[in-house]
Amino acid sequence: MDSNNPIPAIVISPIGESLFDWHDVLLGIEEEGIPFVIQPQPDGDVTHCAWQAACRSPLLVGIACDNNALVVHYKNLPASAPLFTLTYHQNSLDRRGTGNNAARLVKGIPFRDLNK
Repeated sequence: MDSNNPIPAIVISPIGESLFDWHDVLLGIEEEGIPFVIQPQPDGDVTHCAWQAACRSPLLVGIACDNNALVVHYKNLPASAPLFTLTYHQNSLDRRGTGNNAARLVKGIPFRDLNK
């Protein structure tokens, strides 16, 4: 989605050129029907960037990623305590499920079990 669009959305902050590696997460968010905006970051700690993204999101959910990890954060959690953390080595189903769960947080419905 266009990052200049003012609609309520999950804010996604890729650090550098890392977003392509995490495309399955975006698909999971789309499956749940929640909009997102992409606001790139030149550098930074992925956990802190995710919390900052959550603070900028009208939906209170933010995601940040680099080439090694992806973090889903919720604004009402402490900055050092993200909701979900994925490593690059996890499979595409885990990545998609994490996107689903980020969107489900917005909807207020139970998370999907990623262990099934």
